[in-house]
Amino acid sequence: MNRSLNCWSRVCRTLIFACWATTLSAGGVTSVFADESGNGEPETIPTGVEILGIRTWPEQVELRAPWDVAQLLITGEIESGQQIDLTRMATCTSASDVVSVDEGGRIRPLRNGQQALSFEVAGRTASVVVTVNGMTDPGPVSFVRDVAPGLSKMGCNSGTCHGAKDGQRGFKLSLRGYDFQYDHRALTDDSAARRFNRANPDQSLMLLKASGSVPHVGGMLTRPGDRHYELIRKWIASGAQLDSQTTKVASIELLPHNPILPRESLNQQMVVIATYADGSQRDVTADAFIESGNIEVLSANKRGVVHALRRGEAPILARYEGAYTATTITIMGDRSGFVWEAPPTNNYIDELVYNKLQRVKIAPSG
Repeated sequence: MNRSLNCWSRVCRTLIFACWATTLSAGGVTSVFADESGNGEPETIPTGVEILGIRTWPEQVELRAPWDVAQLLITGEIESGQQIDLTRMATCTSASDVVSVDEGGRIRPLRNGQQALSFEVAGRTASVVVTVNGMTDPGPVSFVRDVAPGLSKMGCNSGTCHGAKDGQRGFKLSLRGYDFQYDHRALTDDSAARRFNRANPDQSLMLLKASGSVPHVGGMLTRPGDRHYELIRKWIASGAQLDSQTTKVASIELLPHNPILPRESLNQQMVVIATYADGSQRDVTADAFIESGNIEVLSANKRGVVHALRRGEAPILARYEGAYTATTITIMGDRSGFVWEAPPTNNYIDELVYNKLQRVKIAPSG
């Protein structure tokens, strides 16, 4: 009898570990945070939280082309030893003609050069060194590495648009851009290549529709001056070539790994780093998709900022150029007064369960 009870207890603990409720407590909070364009009500440091220090990630940024974008993370350490994202609350105190930095921490190149940028939050400072190359001779725009990811980000090849089984209105792309050759042929050869005007790229049907200059069921997806618009325009102007031999993405990484948000209503900027087959790496956050696996606990916007809705745990999924990855975010909530008392362990399953319970600050039952 005792053996059966012990076995059942271990099974229950295993199930609890495997299926830990992603909504640990009822009741949510409302908070306005940056929308998909990066504009929203300014975030503020939570009441009663003291920032002991801040740090930037990465500490060094290299931009190799005029269309490169790097996402900066600025993290603050608080009294509890936990960390919070301060990226959208930081102020760049360095005047620069080498790069521009927007309110969401995205860095874009302006000219070749190197500069140290300083950032300040709550009286604390940190810096990052930025190096820009390739502005005077960037080389051609790559269909595989630049244009195709932009089409995906704008939603052109989604299942509800031209990536549908039969496409839309006579135009079909591969779903989520998995087939570069098919997409290039569809864009450049179908309908007697009427989607491009190489002599006057701005008058290309591809850009006129995407910018809303002519009727488009999908609406306006970009506009002149936007990064995706300019990349496509430059690609058309240079001959709309397919660089099928270019190095492809081997894997992507989603950062930070398994972060813990101390409170509901906090935000966390996520970053996607692509590693290519030749070992080179590139920040692709601006073109990657970052989505919440549990929208009751965590939401995500198009800039990769996730917002904690209530205490719990949710997977965050990222995809880019056919590569996928995920990490888990924990929203801790108010656990003041919690003290972990380690129970005895009988096997490695117990260790896994108790490590999980200690991480999320839940006392073991019984």
